[in-house]
Amino acid sequence: MRGRLMYLAAAGGCFLLAGVVLWHHLRTSSPRDGRPSSEARVFNTSVREGALTFDGRRALEELDALLEAVEEGDWARARAHFSEFERIARALPSPGLTHPDVSFALMDFFHLYRVQLERALSTEDSAGAMFAGNQLGDIIWDLRVQLGRAPLPELGRLRYLERDLRYWSEMGDEQMIRARVRGLERAWTSLRPVVASGRGRELVERFDELLEQLRAAHAVEEYREIAPELEEVVQQVEAHFSERGVR
Repeated sequence: MRGRLMYLAAAGGCFLLAGVVLWHHLRTSSPRDGRPSSEARVFNTSVREGALTFDGRRALEELDALLEAVEEGDWARARAHFSEFERIARALPSPGLTHPDVSFALMDFFHLYRVQLERALSTEDSAGAMFAGNQLGDIIWDLRVQLGRAPLPELGRLRYLERDLRYWSEMGDEQMIRARVRGLERAWTSLRPVVASGRGRELVERFDELLEQLRAAHAVEEYREIAPELEEVVQQVEAHFSERGVR
């Protein structure tokens, strides 16, 4: 008798488990017409729209124009470029399920430096605007790398480090200057063979000479003297890759 009751209990448990599995399957299955659920359609649409509408290259161009206007003291033009940059930035992809490759921390820093740049433009703080604008440019480059739209990450890094070296030279911070020189060396180590293989040997030699000067420099004034020529050479490196369709 006891064995029969145990058999009936086991059979009842199996039927109950099968019923739960069947109910869960029916509850989570797709509609009968074979189309995905509304949640799935929203998810897919947001991915496509984010990929199509955010233009990181345009955002970088606006930042470049903004920083150029700041250097020239044209604050009205700088604020106009900031407005356009803000318009482009509205399409930034949000980190999370829709864009798992986008870092939450990176977007937090983006919003931090965006606010700092807006404040610097409001108070016409040249140093603050240059610093925040350069940080935003580096973040946009990193974002393009995370989204797979920057073929040469080191190119953006070179641009950022040159500007940051110039900034810390103006601030007189030798420790940060040396850190940026080391960063330039690492970025150039990656870019150098690519430039050399593309008929850019003279450019390679000139950049190598500037790095030697930076390594040999010991005073802030020396770094400041090298900075304008370094800016020119970095622009030539960018032009070298731009001519080959790499940006």
